[in-house]
Amino acid sequence: MKIGQKLFMGYIAMAFLTVAVLWVIQAGVLRDSYLNERLQSVDKALEGAIDQQRLEYDELVEALNINLVVTRRNGEIIYRSQGLPMMGMMIRSIRAAIPELKNGQVSYIDNAARTGRYALLGRTDDSERFFFAVIALADVDEAAKILRHQLWIVTAVLLLMASLLAIFLSRRLSRPIQAVTAAARELSTGQLAVKLPVSSQDEIGQLTEALNDLSEELQKTDHLRKALIANVSHELRAPLAVIQGYAETVRDVTWPDETKRGAQLTIIAEEAAFLTAVVRDILDYSRLQAGVEKPEKELIPLKPFLEHFILHYEQQLQAASLRVKLDCHEVSILFDPLRLTQIMHNLMNNAINHADPEREIEILAWKLDQERCRILVRNKGITIAAEELPHIWERFHQAGRGKGQIRGSGLGLAIVKSILQQHQSTYGVTSQDGVTTFWFDADCRKKAEEVS
Repeated sequence: MKIGQKLFMGYIAMAFLTVAVLWVIQAGVLRDSYLNERLQSVDKALEGAIDQQRLEYDELVEALNINLVVTRRNGEIIYRSQGLPMMGMMIRSIRAAIPELKNGQVSYIDNAARTGRYALLGRTDDSERFFFAVIALADVDEAAKILRHQLWIVTAVLLLMASLLAIFLSRRLSRPIQAVTAAARELSTGQLAVKLPVSSQDEIGQLTEALNDLSEELQKTDHLRKALIANVSHELRAPLAVIQGYAETVRDVTWPDETKRGAQLTIIAEEAAFLTAVVRDILDYSRLQAGVEKPEKELIPLKPFLEHFILHYEQQLQAASLRVKLDCHEVSILFDPLRLTQIMHNLMNNAINHADPEREIEILAWKLDQERCRILVRNKGITIAAEELPHIWERFHQAGRGKGQIRGSGLGLAIVKSILQQHQSTYGVTSQDGVTTFWFDADCRKKAEEVS
């Protein structure tokens, strides 16, 4: 059963329940309410007249619109209203009720043809007079009949309106859900460009917004997947072509010439190393995003770590006509050593690639407070535009290239961002007047035993 049908059946069931409650109230509560009120009003008026000895019988009959019979204990009639209905039967019923009469006692009498009904209400006073009010119930029965007829009309109208309202509401509530279901099926088939209108702020509206957000995220992911394929294809195509070309040249042409052969084999090795670096970056980034590896933090003395790190870049710095300046406080940080090395390699390569020749690359580290240490890598070169800075950490985003065409996977800073997020570290970048600075904070401790 569809949700629209379920909603419709639910509303109809509620309407029937409401009608059933109305009929129960009418049958059990309201059916005799008018009669009881009529009897109580007559009884109170009769009691009041007896207590105050206002026994003008004709006035009482006219005021209460009843018939009245007053008798003694022996059944002798003191007063009888003119036009007393069913006189013989009524007198016999009154005399039969005298011996055990209780004040306010009511009995009912039907005429012989059962076409009329009367209530006989009895009350006595201190002088042993017995007062019997004879109340015709034709009006009461007619009123009850009219009420039942009206209730049938109300029931029919209520069920009709409930059915129309149920159809309207079930369709109104089920359409967004059906639209969300259809959109979800489109997403499952790869149709990611799904955008549903949000017509309410309730749970259905929130579900629609969530599906729209999911569609946007899936589109972004699909776009990035295509960008990954395009970038990887682009980055791998050139070195593969070079490797293939030089390998064929060495095989077919330059193999006897040791000098040319050595130079071309060196190029092949360099291109293979570049391919290895690209593949490594892709794998590292994928593993970080998947969260398959948790950081293994340990206390790292920062100054010895950075001094040893810089030694690996002496030849690369000389080739680029660059110098490095290290200014580091005696401080230890709580970090994964392999991931810290990866961060520094990416930041250092980025600085070398974008620094102007004959400049100095600065690596600075100091304590911000008792809990945090800041590490900074700064180079002088081309200023990165302010609108480009927020995107510099994104995958495959490469800012102004600086010195010609700088080869890379476009994942270096994205890897740095993922590692720092994994370590819950703050980070940032500034670029102004040719000076570009990358920085990040790390947790620091004075002693190893402080590590929890």
